[in-house]
Amino acid sequence: MKTFLILSLLFLSALSAFPDQIYTKNKEANRLYKNGHYKEALKLYEDMAVEAPAEPKLKMNKGSALFQMGDLDKAEESYNNAAAGLKNKKALADLYYDLGNVHYMQGEQLGAKQDQGAAEKYKAAYEDYIKSLDLRDKDKDAKWNLQLASAKMKQMQNQQKNQSKNDKQNKQNQKDQQKQDKNNKDKNNKDKNKDQKKDQDKDQQNKDNKQQQDKNKQDQQKQEPQNDKNKQEQQKPEPTPQQQKQEDMKKDEAKKLIELYSDDEHDLNKKPPKTGAIGEKKSEKDW
Repeated sequence: MKTFLILSLLFLSALSAFPDQIYTKNKEANRLYKNGHYKEALKLYEDMAVEAPAEPKLKMNKGSALFQMGDLDKAEESYNNAAAGLKNKKALADLYYDLGNVHYMQGEQLGAKQDQGAAEKYKAAYEDYIKSLDLRDKDKDAKWNLQLASAKMKQMQNQQKNQSKNDKQNKQNQKDQQKQDKNNKDKNNKDKNKDQKKDQDKDQQNKDNKQQQDKNKQDQQKQEPQNDKNKQEQQKPEPTPQQQKQEDMKKDEAKKLIELYSDDEHDLNKKPPKTGAIGEKKSEKDW
């Protein structure tokens, strides 16, 4: 963009309908403006606006000075105030052209900050240039600036479209990421529960093994006395033939005693007669 094409075309004509004092001040303010002394020019325009508050041309010139000083918001306000009182077709064409420049520059500033409000400012500038061309259709600067505003509008629309697409994609990506995170979390929880189950099964197995070991130990402890008894019995020597014969003789003697007293139950408690050893002969006296 060639910046000189969006500079304001000022309406700085003399105000012949006013006294010479105001005319002189306006001429001096215009001279200061052309020489780049915008602050001094603005001071004179404001002084004259106090003396002639209803004059829209002074408000317009004030807006041009504010524009050159970079105070775009106040310049916009001053141009809008001037538009209500302007009747001259040429003056209105200049005003809408200047107001379009203000809106365009506001769009540039907002666009540099990635502010979405830039699109609205470019649209306002486009409409201002249309109004200016409706009043002065051969204005080449207005036509050029109209094309610039149109290009900016399309650029902003594409940016908003891409931004919307990116936002949608980011939203989908975020949704997919959340789903993936949930799946990972569920898998981790599942694996964790599985590990816990394995640990529990292992603990239970260890517990069962310990219980079985304790039971085996108890059974072994109970079995040991019996084993000792059996061992003792196994270790007891077998009786010799002589011992076995004596044992059999004792059994025969016991049997004879039972037969001896079996016929008289009243004599069971009697003291048995003194006899010799079973199987022994009484010794006879040979004297």
